[in-house]
Amino acid sequence: MIVVGIDIGSRAAKAVVMNDGTIISSVICDTGPESVKTSQMTMSRVLDGTGLSLDDIEYVVATGYGRVLVPFANENISEISCHARGITWYFPEVRTILDMGGQDCKAINCDADGRVTNFIMNDKCAGGTGRFLEMIADVLNIPLEEIGEVALRSKQAISFNTICAVFAKSEAIAYLRRGVSKADILAGLNEAIATRCLNLLKRVSLEKEFTITGGIAKNKGMVAQLGEKVGLEPLLGEDPQIIGALGAALFARDRGQGKAAAVEAKVQYGYADGTGNYFITVDTARCDGCGECVPACPSGIFELATGDGGQLKARVKEEARKKLAMLCPGYEACLGNLELNCHTVCPGDAISHAW
Repeated sequence: MIVVGIDIGSRAAKAVVMNDGTIISSVICDTGPESVKTSQMTMSRVLDGTGLSLDDIEYVVATGYGRVLVPFANENISEISCHARGITWYFPEVRTILDMGGQDCKAINCDADGRVTNFIMNDKCAGGTGRFLEMIADVLNIPLEEIGEVALRSKQAISFNTICAVFAKSEAIAYLRRGVSKADILAGLNEAIATRCLNLLKRVSLEKEFTITGGIAKNKGMVAQLGEKVGLEPLLGEDPQIIGALGAALFARDRGQGKAAAVEAKVQYGYADGTGNYFITVDTARCDGCGECVPACPSGIFELATGDGGQLKARVKEEARKKLAMLCPGYEACLGNLELNCHTVCPGDAISHAW
C-alpha cells in the first residue's frame, strides 16, 4: 500500500511516502503564505523521481498547523499524535518527546504503541522556537544551518536575562557590540532555551528514553545543551524534522488498509475524491448533453459519454476523480470568476459542487 503523510508546519512543510511500511521518499520545503499551494507543491516534490503520481497514492493523512487546508488529504490528525507515532517507529522504547517546532515547543509522553498519554505545549511565546533562532541567526549574520556548529566552538557561554524573543534579540545585539564572540552568544542562548525546555519536560513525565523532534533537533549545539540539562542523551531519528510527516504516513497506512480510498460513486452521477468531503455532482436528469462544461473548465475535468439511455451526458473524467479537490479547489481554479465556469455555462443547472 502506497501512502503519504504530509506535515504543513508554521515554518516548513514535510512529506513522507511509504510503500508497505518502507519510506521511499521524503522532502522538506519552506511553508508559503497559502497552505493549499504549499501542500500541492510539497506533494509534487515528494513524488518527483518516484515514478508515482497522486493517482497512485491510496491514502493521505495531513498534520501540522495547515493540516485542515490540504485539499487532497483523506484525513487530518494532530501533530502531537503524529510525532508520537512517528518516533516510536524508530525507537519503540521512547516515552518522552520534546518537539521543537517553528512557533512552539511541546513535551509529549507516549506508550509503546505511539499513543499520546500526556502532553503540554508552550505556544504563548516565540522564545526557543525555530522562528526565534532564525531571528538570532539573522542578527549574527550566520546561516541558520550553521548556528549549532558555531555554538559548539564557544569558550564561555554568556548569560541571558530573558528568553523573550524581543529582549533576547536586544541582548544579543548588545553583546555583539561589546565584542562577545558569536559562539559564546549562541551557546548562552542555547543554555537559556534548554533551561526553559527542561521546565516544560518536568511538567510531564520525563522518562529515560527521551528524544527530540522538529527542525531544532538538527542544531547540534542545542541538542548538546538539552542533553546536559536533562542529564540524558536524546535518541535522534535519521531526520528529526520529518517525524511528524512519518507519523502521518503510518496513520495513513493504518487507515487505508482494508479501505477503498479512491473514487466513491455518489448514486449514479456524483463523484467524490478520497476525502469524501469534496465532490462534484452531475444531475443526469437535468443534463442535456450540450457539452458546454467540457471547454469551460480550466482543469479539463469534464467529458461527454453515452449514458444508460443512449444519450450523451456530462461526467467527470475517470483520471480526475481522485484529485477533484486539487483540480477544482474553488473559484481560483476558474480564473477568479465569482461563479464557477461550469455553473455559468450549464443551461440546465445540472452541475453542483460541495467542499
